[in-house]
Amino acid sequence: MSVDQVDPLISSIYYWFDISGVLLMGIIGGTLARQLGYDIVGFFFIAMLSALGGGMLRDVLINQGTVAAMSQPEYLILAFAGALIARFTYFKGRAWEFLQSHGDALVSALWASTGAAKAIQYGLPILPTIMMGVFTATGGGMIRDVVTGREPAVFGGNQPTVIPAVACAVITLIGNATGYLALAMILGPVVSFVMFLFGYYGNWRISTDSEFAPVNTTVNATAAQVAHLARKAEHKSRAVARELEPTRVRSWRHRQMEQALQRRIEADIKKGKRPADARSDADEFLTEFTTQFPAIDADTLAAAGVAPATDEGILDGIGVDFSGDSYADDAAAPDPAETEAMHADMLDIILSDEALTDELIERLVARYNQKGS
Repeated sequence: MSVDQVDPLISSIYYWFDISGVLLMGIIGGTLARQLGYDIVGFFFIAMLSALGGGMLRDVLINQGTVAAMSQPEYLILAFAGALIARFTYFKGRAWEFLQSHGDALVSALWASTGAAKAIQYGLPILPTIMMGVFTATGGGMIRDVVTGREPAVFGGNQPTVIPAVACAVITLIGNATGYLALAMILGPVVSFVMFLFGYYGNWRISTDSEFAPVNTTVNATAAQVAHLARKAEHKSRAVARELEPTRVRSWRHRQMEQALQRRIEADIKKGKRPADARSDADEFLTEFTTQFPAIDADTLAAAGVAPATDEGILDGIGVDFSGDSYADDAAAPDPAETEAMHADMLDIILSDEALTDELIERLVARYNQKGS
């Protein structure tokens, strides 16, 4: 159902608002041409694009019959009349700004409903119907801004114009689907205009934050959590593995220590120490070593000439960095289980080398003697 097929009163209201809107938009376009310093030709073109551009774009896209602005001469006449009025009259001041903004919003609301109704008349699907309403309401201003080399106002930084047009088109669609198109063609423009007033007086703006990227934020946070949990799980598994360490590994450690102590006993005997005393001291130290093994710390191992190894897990350093910032985990407190596992690994490295083992024995015995004294 088209606008002409609804209630005659509504059709008449739409017609008079339509032609009044064409005249007003022609004046607005001509005023912009004056500000840009155009001649009379520029006045005519900018006025025509402002007043008729949206409707012409809609009719070209629908591609059904002649473009309304060309088949009904009053539209071109009124657009050019608006250009002449703007050429010979300088509109400025707060009153003009108020009339321009509010008149533009009211006319755009009516044009959004007209565009949607025309799309419904030709059987367009839902989304194209909404777009026809938006193009009819905002297309003229968009084309005008592009032609004059300005950023289209509908792209941001201004009061929302597309969202009210979408709301009006949706209401028109709902009204047509429920059999209340006439009511929807009244309610839609009212809702659209109220949304404009909310934006105008409530300073409502659509966000233009270029850093807004919730997907990246979520992925970054999730990836950091996954990497942290993976490292934590790896460290815990290493600690459990140490607790479940095979007996042969522990036996190997003690055999290595016993061999090192045997070499020390032989060295002490060569220095003149009694064999019984040397063996007794070695046995006491081995007992102390067996009971105090978990307490061997990094300082003791470093004293034997072995720098702490950097034990890097398979998932260390893996992450998703969409923002360009690496994950800062360096300041986190070390995990006790990880530290213990690292010490055990370093001890195994030392025990596998006789020279390092002998050096470690020397250091541990010195500490043991200091502790005893």
